[in-house]
Amino acid sequence: MSGRRAPYRITIEVPNEIDLETGPRGQLVEVYDYDAWNERFYASVNLNERPLLMEAGLPQSESDPRFHQQMVYAVAMKVIDSAVRALGRNISLSRKRRPLRLFPHAFYGRNAFFDPELNAILFGYFKADVNSPGQNIPSQTVFTCLSHDIIAHEMTHAIVHRLRPYFLEPSNVDVLAFHEAFSDIVALFQRFSYRELLAEHIQASEGALQKSKMLVELAQQFGQAIGSGKGLRSAIDEKPHPGKLAKTHEAHERGAILLSAVFAGYIKAFQNRTADLLRIATGGSGELPGGRLHPDLVNRLSTEAAQLSDRFLRMCFRAFDYMPPVDVTFGDFLRALVTSDFELNPADPGEVRFETIEAFRERGIYPSGVQSLAEEALLWPSQINGVPERLHDHILAMARNLLTLSAEGLDQARVATRHKQARVNQAASLQSGSLEESGEEDAIPDPSRPTVDRGAMFPALHQYALNNADAFGLDKGRTIAVIGFHATHRITAEQRLAVEFVAQFMQTEEPADPNSGDLPFRGGATVIFGSDGTVRYIASKPMNNARLPKELNDAALARRKATASFVESMDARDPNMAFADAAYISNRMKLRARFRALHEGA
Repeated sequence: MSGRRAPYRITIEVPNEIDLETGPRGQLVEVYDYDAWNERFYASVNLNERPLLMEAGLPQSESDPRFHQQMVYAVAMKVIDSAVRALGRNISLSRKRRPLRLFPHAFYGRNAFFDPELNAILFGYFKADVNSPGQNIPSQTVFTCLSHDIIAHEMTHAIVHRLRPYFLEPSNVDVLAFHEAFSDIVALFQRFSYRELLAEHIQASEGALQKSKMLVELAQQFGQAIGSGKGLRSAIDEKPHPGKLAKTHEAHERGAILLSAVFAGYIKAFQNRTADLLRIATGGSGELPGGRLHPDLVNRLSTEAAQLSDRFLRMCFRAFDYMPPVDVTFGDFLRALVTSDFELNPADPGEVRFETIEAFRERGIYPSGVQSLAEEALLWPSQINGVPERLHDHILAMARNLLTLSAEGLDQARVATRHKQARVNQAASLQSGSLEESGEEDAIPDPSRPTVDRGAMFPALHQYALNNADAFGLDKGRTIAVIGFHATHRITAEQRLAVEFVAQFMQTEEPADPNSGDLPFRGGATVIFGSDGTVRYIASKPMNNARLPKELNDAALARRKATASFVESMDARDPNMAFADAAYISNRMKLRARFRALHEGA
């Protein structure tokens, strides 16, 4: 919709895949343009054709399916690139050796969603509302695959599911809301990375980013086309209140509170960061005169806004390395944000963390188990029940090999943009930066490259977790699954290399009550090790047992009660429960967590 205006048209730069096939179909994502409603395939675009390479792709066109394919590919790759840069390692979205698939015209309907079982994102299209179409014309065909925000949102769902697959189990009121909020956060800050777009809106809003509806409202065309008269969601809440969270249960509405907290922190940090520019521009008053801003001031403000949005985007993605593997809450996310940013920016000269903490406080988002909202209280602890052991030398040796492979994978991705042979090496390195217990091995091992023996690594980590079960808040009498281990390396604000190893341990108690919606109770811990193998942080969801101290057992019992309360509240608000059969009753929590169902109710 807004793309009809020249100032709002941008070019998205993504890494060049030399061997990108028609589709586009690359190593990370593949676009398949089958229209199920009309039962036809559309001609596929070849982005490696020389005319398109020379002209930076196809020109914007709502009527050309090839541009739709180009759009979903470009935005998807941009989101992946942002995640990789933030995480400090490659990520693979493949399943059974097939890349994530994108279907720009999958169905007719007001929806778009990520399907974990298909490992695909399906985009719908629909007719705009006849009576209230907004800036569309009545009955205009609206394509969700042409919405930057919707594409980025759905791609983020796929990435979150790859990083934390158990965040789709609705074990408390925050879990699904977090999925939705985080996807909105990425879509929002991804938009703020386009400096030329920022400049236009900063000029129009006289430097007040929060006043630009185009910047703070998500999926405007979609929202207006369904008759709401505004974007699908907004990053601004005019009157934040700490009591609102407790009264809000629907995933998107609750997620909007988390989105507004993060964005409010960004706005305050932006104001802190640009206060000196405004003082210089106004002779000390800080009050800008009416009329158009000086172009130099607009450029400086745009640069600051883009750089700060990049920091927030990276901070949010990095938080995944500091979040527990299961049963996430908004408070966990706040602790992970603070810890992840502290690691790279300990001084925090722009008070980014302070403003973010304050924004969470104003909306009633408080982590459990902390004494205050002071920064040092929010950092994850290195001990929760005794001193955990250092990683054993043989595990540390394998972890360092993993670190080498992770660095090599990132380097091969850089080199592969120019050399075809490097693409082969990149394919072998892509999944080498992280290990999952059910992961796939490289098809052809290369004896010249360092390797990690999966068959030795996971038993060793399992034994380590068993030896330290009490220290991590786990139950020694239950099976401990090692659901992930990866290496990261990042550059701090002081230009130091920060190396960490991250392990995820999980325990499961299968549901005994048939009325629980087949929802298991899980505990676990994400453990962050330094380069020397010592434990630096523990993000734990305790599993109650007699060996743990009272405070950890109380925390586990509180989680059980929260799960039961959440299932009960969802049952009370579910109209299907009035005539549900036994099959629905036993699977209702899984059915409610499907993105298709979630987004139909958005």
